[in-house]
Amino acid sequence: MGCGASSKGKYEAPAGDKPADKAADAPKAADAPKVEAAPKAAAKDPKAAEAAAAPKAADQPKAKRTIMVLFGPPGAGKGTHAPKVVSRVGIPQLSTGDMLRAAVSAGSAVGKEADAVMKAGNLVSDELVVNIIKDRVKEKDCALGFILDGFPRTVPQAKMLDAELSKADEKVNLVLELKVPDEVLTERICGRWIHKASGRSYHVKFQPPTSLKDGATASAETMLDNLTGEPLMQRGDDTEEALKKRLEGYHKDTVPILEHYRPTGVVQTIDANQKSDVVWEAVEDVIQPFQGARKIMVLFGPPGAGKGTHAPKIVDYLAIPQLSTGDMLRAAVDAGTPAGIEAKGVMTSGGLVSDDLVVNIIADRIKAKDCRGGFILDGFPRTSEQAKKLDALLGKTNEKVSKIIEMAVPDAVLTERICGRWIHKASGRSYHIKYAAPKSLGDKEPTAETMLDDATGEPLMRRADDTEDALKKRLEGYHKETVPILDHYKPKGIVKKVNGDQDPPKVWADIEPEIQNF
Repeated sequence: MGCGASSKGKYEAPAGDKPADKAADAPKAADAPKVEAAPKAAAKDPKAAEAAAAPKAADQPKAKRTIMVLFGPPGAGKGTHAPKVVSRVGIPQLSTGDMLRAAVSAGSAVGKEADAVMKAGNLVSDELVVNIIKDRVKEKDCALGFILDGFPRTVPQAKMLDAELSKADEKVNLVLELKVPDEVLTERICGRWIHKASGRSYHVKFQPPTSLKDGATASAETMLDNLTGEPLMQRGDDTEEALKKRLEGYHKDTVPILEHYRPTGVVQTIDANQKSDVVWEAVEDVIQPFQGARKIMVLFGPPGAGKGTHAPKIVDYLAIPQLSTGDMLRAAVDAGTPAGIEAKGVMTSGGLVSDDLVVNIIADRIKAKDCRGGFILDGFPRTSEQAKKLDALLGKTNEKVSKIIEMAVPDAVLTERICGRWIHKASGRSYHIKYAAPKSLGDKEPTAETMLDDATGEPLMRRADDTEDALKKRLEGYHKETVPILDHYKPKGIVKKVNGDQDPPKVWADIEPEIQNF
């Protein structure tokens, strides 16, 4: 790519982000009498005094956007962790290639110019790429910031980016480098498959999709995205020979950019040659200052509605834990926390654990490190009174429930679902002998020996109350006590009803837009 200073247009921040015009804010002599008269008017009308004293929108400090740059060689794990960063920080990941294609497809001025350059067989200049980025970051989804992936690739590009951002009094806040030794990358890359639309990354050995059964050969038919069920793809240059050249280019052109930004103190290097969950924990530490309010979700649905199928997907998508009341209670008892000790005493004496004690256990649990981005409650609240207690607990830290997903399925449909259901207790993953059988079942009879979790190989279990008679009573209780909670939250505009009586991919397609940005 060529490089040069941009001579076209100026970088414009979204509305509300431009620096205030100081000249316009300066008091004029003719305005002085109005200032003198304000106290008299205010004396007659206290509300007017309050309004007059309130700072005007134009006087408020302008919020700075979060601007990140993501670096890492091919196979470093960007495809695994970038979607989690997007979800946690609430800003989009912008790929240079995607922006270029979108500009051309939209027929924007810079898109037409880029299209003409490429059709002529030439390389798109740095200046043109920067102009395409300028247009893209004006869009509404970039109001809080954005993550650049694939740009800058050279120090001159980095300097051009800095110059454009400075026109809006902005700058790169974080440069996140995922570092992996070259010798480790070959095996990662040659077995990598990607979900093109989302960027989610899989590996035939280290992180296979659930669609790849034991003994099956990886292909477009067997490698399907866990969330959407859509076929995965392999990049044409994910070969050992191509990787060697790509790494040479990465180190030669891209790594010096880190040295360009290092003096500003924004570079954070993560050792990505570790287990994925360890890498993510390190990434979380780095992005913590940039994330907004915690995402607090409550998941509702009758037995068999599909929570066991879709909750793990939501957990993966948002990178926040699902908290079951029963699991939290048992963990508190095992850990010997004050609330756990109290709960154990109540249960040992044959009593019922009170709402207040359950809330105390939740209060302890959500202080844990894995909840710093938020959490998903499953099994609480079960009554309107519990909902009010939850609201009060969250209110102490100026927080609130931010999304409720209700998975609705007609009672008549649930019997067959429930009576064939098997569950992986530790994760909550749900299987069905007919509709979602584990890989271990094959054509055998379902037993504890043949029903094994796909991910861990651990035995699945059946709930003792997964029977037709028990289901009837459970549904009566669900509708009587739990459903009114939805009416408690509906006025807040946070309840989303999802039709759970569809094929799982269609259900997920309804859920995903609701959890993208909330």
